[in-house]
Amino acid sequence: MSTTQRPQSARSRGATRVSSQPPRERVRTGQVVRRRATVRRVDPWSVLKLSVIFYFCFLLVVMLGLTVFWSVVINIGIIDTITSFLADLQLELAINGSNIARAAFLLGLLNVVLWTGINVFLAFLYNLVADLLGGLRIELASEE
Repeated sequence: MSTTQRPQSARSRGATRVSSQPPRERVRTGQVVRRRATVRRVDPWSVLKLSVIFYFCFLLVVMLGLTVFWSVVINIGIIDTITSFLADLQLELAINGSNIARAAFLLGLLNVVLWTGINVFLAFLYNLVADLLGGLRIELASEE
């Protein structure tokens, strides 16, 4: 039996392929590339998740702002001034900050549910209109 040796290919020797032509470079600058996209469908489940997260974070920011505002009002003494003025008029007023904060938070939760529902309804409505009209066409432009 005779054994024949095959010459090793460039890949098996670990050599890299070298081209005789220099690599092409994009020299054109300032050229605008335009791409068109069409939004045909919006997933209502994704709208629901994103809306709940967005509106709940918005609620937390509003609650933090109200807390800072209430702290400033208490430290300035506006509440004490108002209650003493009303006491001079023979009126009694008791202000409980925790009840006000609880009511604001429950009202905010109601708004989270309400606006999330509105966004999901609008997603369904968009899908119906997009089926009839073909969707929203967007042209994206980027400069290279």
